[in-house]
Amino acid sequence: MNAARLAAARPARGWLRAVREAVGLTQNGVAARIGVRRQSYAQLEEAEERGSISIASMHRAAEAMGCELVYFVIPRDSVAGSYAELARANDPAAAHLRATDHSMALKAGGAPDDAR
Repeated sequence: MNAARLAAARPARGWLRAVREAVGLTQNGVAARIGVRRQSYAQLEEAEERGSISIASMHRAAEAMGCELVYFVIPRDSVAGSYAELARANDPAAAHLRATDHSMALKAGGAPDDAR
């Protein structure tokens, strides 16, 4: 999880500005690709910096820069140490699989994987 958290750390001025500058585009250039005025695009960068941009707007801007928007939520360590741990703890299907594994192990005369 720590690697994902580090990779997802938002740059101080936001992803849109950081990526735009990294790929060598101006605000005018991105605005033209989206079909808005430079001022409207500048407002998107400002909204992201404030934390109030919509996912749809991020997607449009990313597409205009030839990028892909990847959106995900990372559980805090106090919630789970990994996605797999989170699923095992909260996914009804995972509980069903544990119960099935337990039953199968009992039928086979062995201990379930959790008990080994």
